[in-house]
Amino acid sequence: MSLDGIAIHAIADELQTRLVGGRIDKIQQPDSSTVILTVRQQGHTDKLLLSCNAQTARIAISTASKTNPMQPPLFCMVLRKHLEGSKITAIYQSAWERIIHIVCEGYDELGERATRILIGEFMGKHSNLILINPQTNVILDSARRLSIDMSQYRQILPGLAYVSPPPQNKQSLMELTQEELISFFLDAPSNQSLKKILLNHIAGFGPQTAAELIHRSGLNPDDRVDFLGQYDYDRIWQQLLWLRDLISQKNYTPTFVCDGKKALAFAPFPLQQFNQYEQHTLDSMSQLLEQFIGHKEQDNLLAQRSGDLERIINREIERCEKKLALQLDKVQEGENAEHFKIWGELLTANLYQIKQGKSAQVINYYDPEQQVLTIPLQENLTPNENAQKYFKKYAKAKAGAQQSLIQAEHTQDELNYLDSIKNSLQTAQTPEDLQDIRLELESASYVKAKLTKQNKKGKKEPTFKPLVVHYGDIEILIGKNNVQNDYVTTRLARNNDVWFHVKDIPGSHVVLRNHQEQRELTQDALDFAAHLAAYFSKSRYSSLVPVDYTLKRYVHKPNGAKPGRVIYENQKTIYITPDEAAIEEILKNN
Repeated sequence: MSLDGIAIHAIADELQTRLVGGRIDKIQQPDSSTVILTVRQQGHTDKLLLSCNAQTARIAISTASKTNPMQPPLFCMVLRKHLEGSKITAIYQSAWERIIHIVCEGYDELGERATRILIGEFMGKHSNLILINPQTNVILDSARRLSIDMSQYRQILPGLAYVSPPPQNKQSLMELTQEELISFFLDAPSNQSLKKILLNHIAGFGPQTAAELIHRSGLNPDDRVDFLGQYDYDRIWQQLLWLRDLISQKNYTPTFVCDGKKALAFAPFPLQQFNQYEQHTLDSMSQLLEQFIGHKEQDNLLAQRSGDLERIINREIERCEKKLALQLDKVQEGENAEHFKIWGELLTANLYQIKQGKSAQVINYYDPEQQVLTIPLQENLTPNENAQKYFKKYAKAKAGAQQSLIQAEHTQDELNYLDSIKNSLQTAQTPEDLQDIRLELESASYVKAKLTKQNKKGKKEPTFKPLVVHYGDIEILIGKNNVQNDYVTTRLARNNDVWFHVKDIPGSHVVLRNHQEQRELTQDALDFAAHLAAYFSKSRYSSLVPVDYTLKRYVHKPNGAKPGRVIYENQKTIYITPDEAAIEEILKNN
C-alpha cells in the first residue's frame, strides 16, 4: 500500500499547518470505522476524516458528505464528550510510523483544563482510532476494541494503559549516515533485493518508496546486493539525501498515477518508476488520499451495496420463477383434464349397463377406432356418482387452469419488472443510482425502508437526476432506472421529442429533445440516440440490437403500470451494435 510512513509524514505536515489552532465544532461517526471532525477557525472550516477501515485506512481533509446513523455509536458519544469545543494544539507523527497524534485541549466535566489525544493508527488490518488521556496514558475508548483473545501483545480497551504498536527498530532517514547505509548493504544476505534492504532498515519506508529510490539511483529495485560497488552506494545515498531535503523543506508534490481508469499508486513526490503511465499532480496530500483511497472506498461501498441489492433481486426472481413453474403446472393440468370430461360422458352414456365396482369397460365413442376403454371407479360410489365426480374434477381443473393462467401472466410481468431493476443495477455508477433502486424496491415492498437521522420517517425521494448527453447542440436524456425512466418520459419529454427504447428488452428510456426548434433531425442524430438506448440496456454486449423510436406523443403509461412500463405506437426500428469504448468516451467528454 502507498500509505507508508513517508506519506503519513507529509499528511501530518499538511494537517499541522492547516488545522492547528482550530476548534472541533462537530463530531460525526457515519460508520463503525470512520470519524469526521469539523474543525472551525477564522477564515475557514474543514472536515477531517479519519478511517480505520482495513482496506481504506487514512486521514485527510475531505469534502465528501456521509449519511449518519439514527443513533450515534458509543465511540462517537465518547469523542463528543471529550473533544467537542476543544482546540487542536498539535498534530504529529509517531516515530515515522503510520500513526498520527492529534492533541486537543479543552475542559472536562468539572470545568478544568484537560488534554486529550486522538491517535490514528493507519496500518491496514491493524488500523484503529484511539482516544487517550495523556496525563494517565489511559485509554478512554477506541473505534475497535481489542481483547487479549485478539492480541497477545496489547489490549485496546477503556481503562487500560495505551501501548504503542511493536517498535520496528529501524533507522530514521533524518539521522542516517552514509556509513550506516553501506553497512546495511554489506551485512545483508547476498540474495536479498536492493529495495528489501532499504525497506528492512529505514523507518517510514514502504515497498513503493524503497523501489522508487533504487529506481532513481539507476538500479533495478529487484537486483541482488552481490555486485554492488562504491559508485552504486553513492548513487543510492544521493537519492536518500534528495528525499531527506524534500521532507525537511516540506517541498511535497502530491502525485497520482493511473492507467486509464485504474488507479496504480500515489506518493508525496513524482514516481519515476511509473513514467510509462499517466501521472497527475494535486494541490494537497488530502486531495491525493481522497482521490486514491477515497475513490477506492467509494468503489468498495458501491460494490457492497450493489451486491446487497442484487441478492435481494435474485431472491425475488427465484421466488417468482418457482411460483411461475407451479402456476404453469396448473395450466398444464387443465389442458390434460379433457379426459375427465370424456370419462364422465362415457359413464353417463352407459349407466344402464355399468355395475358398481372398481372399474368400467366401455366403448370409447370419441376414438375413431372405438376401442374399449377402462375407466377407474370408486367402489363406494354408483356409476352416476362416479360420472359426476369426473365432471367436477374436469370443471375444477379447467377453472384452476384459467385462474393459474391469469396468475402466471402477473408473475411473468413481475419477473420482467425485476429483470428491469436488475438491469438498472448493472448500469448503476453512483450512490444516488443505488439509492433510487433501493427506493424502488422499497416502494414495491421488496425491502423495508431504512430509517436515517436525516429522514426519521424513512421516506426519501428519488434523486430524479437522469444522465444528460449532448449531440452537438441537441440534448439527450437517459433514465438510469425505472423511476428515472418514468420521470424522463412522463415529466420531461414533450410531444415532439423523439423517444427511444430497445425492443422487448429491459433498458433505459432515451429522449432526444426536439420541442424547441421543431427541426428536422438527421439520421446520424437518431442513430446516436439509438446507440445510447442499446448501450444502456440488457443487450449492451449484443450485436444488431433492435431499438424502437417514436415521437413522445405516441408513448403512454397505462394506469397502475409499474415504474418504467409504457406502451407506444407508430414506431420505427433501428438496428445497432453498441460500441462500449465509443460510448464511454462520449460519456467522459459530457
